[in-house]
Amino acid sequence: MKIIAQTNRGKLYIHETDNVEEKFTLIADWKFFRGKIISKEELNFDDLKRGFLWSQKKGFIEEDSSIISTMIARGKKNNLSPEDSILTFDYFPISLSFRQAIREDANDISKHDHNHCKKAFQPLNCSGRIVYPIVDNLEHLKKLFDAGASLVQFRIKDKSKSDIFALVNKAVELSKKYSFSKLIINDYWEAAIESGAFGVHLGQEDIKYADLSTLRSSGLRLGISTHSFWEVSCALQYSPSYIACGPIFQTRVKKMPWLQQGIRNLSYWVRVLPKPLVAIGGINLSNLESVKQTGVEIISLINGISCAVSPQQAYSTYKKRWEE
Repeated sequence: MKIIAQTNRGKLYIHETDNVEEKFTLIADWKFFRGKIISKEELNFDDLKRGFLWSQKKGFIEEDSSIISTMIARGKKNNLSPEDSILTFDYFPISLSFRQAIREDANDISKHDHNHCKKAFQPLNCSGRIVYPIVDNLEHLKKLFDAGASLVQFRIKDKSKSDIFALVNKAVELSKKYSFSKLIINDYWEAAIESGAFGVHLGQEDIKYADLSTLRSSGLRLGISTHSFWEVSCALQYSPSYIACGPIFQTRVKKMPWLQQGIRNLSYWVRVLPKPLVAIGGINLSNLESVKQTGVEIISLINGISCAVSPQQAYSTYKKRWEE
């Protein structure tokens, strides 16, 4: 073991083995991220160390610094500066979280089969600027489809399993009445498959319980929530249909241990990550123009539409402002 960095929160190290295929293995062992960082090539120990220190000085926590350090070390091999290195998507590593190996009952990351992650999910097939509402009831869903919403997420909370399957089925049946509609189901991937939904959206914690092979073979699109460098790194292993980045601004939907991304971070993700990218969290009419300036094409809204007196009118207002 060669320790690249160690703090009171854990460590980042190189796990040395006799395995020719995995002679160079980066392991992150931190509070929020424990897993294997996949490197396409062997990286210089000192470059990794310097990259980690650089990102720490920039204010990144250890989990993010672990991802950034590999990007900087790869860039160093091509004589790039740290700033240019982290702007190169090809340097963005894929990570396998120990927690995400739970379905294989793998306590050791070496047992995790990475081959099943190589095939990409079906594309979202959306183009141009899109307002992507999130609603929790069938009444609002119908009103949004009537208003012409082409991409909507149906999020159900605090319901029994039987109620969930019944509601998802009704939502999908409703969506099929609108030829332009694409309905994404939040969390409940089994119900989404059974009902024939267009896609499913999963959070980082939800992924470890989902059968990704079944999801992929079903043809459903997959969206994944991310809030940080290491979560993006973990999401990339699945080649999802889209990656959602947030919260862009402070949100009242739920308390989260994440700092808001802000316009600067959103601009970075738009520049680095492949499309489509979804911006979510605290977006409203007052900050809409600044979000548009980042170049992101899809914005996801909850309160701005579902809490409006007329969700239908609110959607139309956002759509007009977003597309103009």
